[in-house]
Amino acid sequence: MKNSTLLICILVVLAVLLGSLTLLKKQETEPQPVETVQSPPPEPVRLPIVHYPVPETEALPAQADSAQPEETQAAQHSASEEKLPQVQQSDETISQALKGLIPDAQLLKVLRLDNFVQRLVSTIDRLPEKRLPRQNLPAYPPEGKFTVDEDKQGQLFISPANAKRYEAYLKILKYTPEDLVLKAYVHFYPLFQEAYRQLGYQNAYFNDRLVFVLDHLIQTPDPEEPIAVEQPVVLYTYKDQYLENLSAGQKCLMRMGRAQRLEAVEILRRYRLELTNLAP
Repeated sequence: MKNSTLLICILVVLAVLLGSLTLLKKQETEPQPVETVQSPPPEPVRLPIVHYPVPETEALPAQADSAQPEETQAAQHSASEEKLPQVQQSDETISQALKGLIPDAQLLKVLRLDNFVQRLVSTIDRLPEKRLPRQNLPAYPPEGKFTVDEDKQGQLFISPANAKRYEAYLKILKYTPEDLVLKAYVHFYPLFQEAYRQLGYQNAYFNDRLVFVLDHLIQTPDPEEPIAVEQPVVLYTYKDQYLENLSAGQKCLMRMGRAQRLEAVEILRRYRLELTNLAP
């Protein structure tokens, strides 16, 4: 190999070595990009779904109406001027309002006025279930015993006389002015909502649940009477298994008797219509 060729090869090798060293030094001195771990986007805030909103609390009408009893006027005037109490301290306020809505003292005795808001909300919530806790009911049980008739073959039927035990409850529905009931409901709605929240429903609205329960009660079947029952142990049960599997709320309507049940369902249907159109 000629000296010139050998010199060229040495220069090429030196150039490669110098280039490698320079690149290596540059990589050591230059800051390396830091990998960033992107945090997941925050979950969207879950807002309650309101199907049937209730307007903001409005005062009950305080204007006197000569056609209304004095107790009703006084209750309305009192409720319109006061600020709503906490649900746990609402017994006196609710009692005064109920006395205005139900001036008949005998009918008022049907209701349990202590913790009435909590009792009412809890009971309404559980009407579509199979059992109702008696200790939480907003009304006292009907007086007298559940009565049945027996035919010649020994078959038991619900007695028509049994319907009389439920007359007081139907009268409360029939003779309480529906427009005043709705005004009172809107006025006291924050108490109902708070009681519903205390049951564990942090992301739901009581009015939605109430409409759902009304729909459920309105769908109560209308069987031919008399309705056959049997007594396997102590309590009576419906002989028809379909009726026996009804909810506690629907069975309450069944025990009222057909004529009273149809009246009650029609009233509930009107309330359902009003409750779904409360938004201004």
